[in-house]
Amino acid sequence: MQQHRTISAKQLTFLMLGLIFGPVACGLLLFWNSAPLPEPQLPALVRFDTTWIEKKDEERRLVPCIMIKNDSNSDWGKLSIGLNEQFYSTGNMRLSGNEEVAIPLETFIARNGSIRFPVGTRPISLVTIFAQMESGARGVVEIQIEDDTSKTWLAPKSTPSS
Repeated sequence: MQQHRTISAKQLTFLMLGLIFGPVACGLLLFWNSAPLPEPQLPALVRFDTTWIEKKDEERRLVPCIMIKNDSNSDWGKLSIGLNEQFYSTGNMRLSGNEEVAIPLETFIARNGSIRFPVGTRPISLVTIFAQMESGARGVVEIQIEDDTSKTWLAPKSTPSS
């Protein structure tokens, strides 16, 4: 009659520790030895302007907006814009090469969806643009906005500070 192979409690403990710490160690080695891939830079231009909008059953209004220009010949998809890393305008918008789009500032919503961008009361210091490029990669560009320019466009009724 054949005897069954058995392992001791000590051998079982080492086996279980190896099964747990082996994959964790491999993951940590990959993390420490892998360099992050840079996101491609989007060739985008930004300016602040005003535009006329018209909604159903409402009069036309002149509203402050942000103008985004695709400064390349390739198309972008899934365009998203962030203001001050807090307010976002996202959607499945496409932007053809060398095309501009105007997005009213009042359409930007806080990350948690609770409030809209307070037009005229909060200066814009950083604009972040995300878009899917033709290659399928997500391109990103961050544009710093100077205080004087931001105040001029966001609060046109007040005088800009010198």
